[in-house]
Amino acid sequence: MPRIPLIIAPDPADPDCATVMVDGTVAGRPYRFILDTGAVRTQLEADEYTRALPAMVGEVSSGVFGARADPIVTVTDVIVGPLRAAALDVTRVNLSRNVLGLDMLYRHSCLLRLSAASLDVGVAADQLPGHLLRTASTGHVYLDVCWPGITAHACLDTGSGITVVNRDFWLAHPSLFEEIGASEGTDATGTTLKTPVVLIAEALIGGWLFGRHEAAVVDLSHANAALGLPMDMILGYPTLRQADWLLDFPGGRWMVLDPALAG
Repeated sequence: MPRIPLIIAPDPADPDCATVMVDGTVAGRPYRFILDTGAVRTQLEADEYTRALPAMVGEVSSGVFGARADPIVTVTDVIVGPLRAAALDVTRVNLSRNVLGLDMLYRHSCLLRLSAASLDVGVAADQLPGHLLRTASTGHVYLDVCWPGITAHACLDTGSGITVVNRDFWLAHPSLFEEIGASEGTDATGTTLKTPVVLIAEALIGGWLFGRHEAAVVDLSHANAALGLPMDMILGYPTLRQADWLLDFPGGRWMVLDPALAG
């Protein structure tokens, strides 16, 4: 099956956190993208190519800390391995942050293997068991994170270098978290804030037991205000690296796989 190599860049200040990227081209020009299932629309930095394109008024995009409105431009020949679009409406941003969003993924069945630094595309998933792929009206993927008697609604976000817990959920369930420090984080809008860092208790996701790992505590009320399905958590790199993830977008299913069993 077609395979896209992943570039995984650990956070210099915290090796448990990392940014996941892929290389591709737009109109024949090379770009490095953050692989971001938390972004509905692909975005490109304002460079010589994108600044020369006619711009349309864009929608407001929300990060976990703030919101920003950026113009939309139509680019051509977007290629990331087997992922291709002859034309694509992308957000143009005044940040050094190129993002490959769900608009380039949702037609495909994908196997995300952070342990092998690969994204397999076109996985034959029709004979595999799985769970209903629940999406918000925005297209974001939602999963349940479970402890005895407690369930958190979580957004799967490969673009998040750290897992995030909503402050209200943290306060409501203090027994699930151990506070271990603080961290300065930057969201997709470029807004930076200092947040508490906690260890999350072992939890079940898709039948797989995930070990204790780091998360940042953030007030997600601003981001949730723009969503029809509020988030208790955002599953970022520290969570996602513990398993392989089958996301069958056309089939509307997902499942967690043991990395030791993947070929």
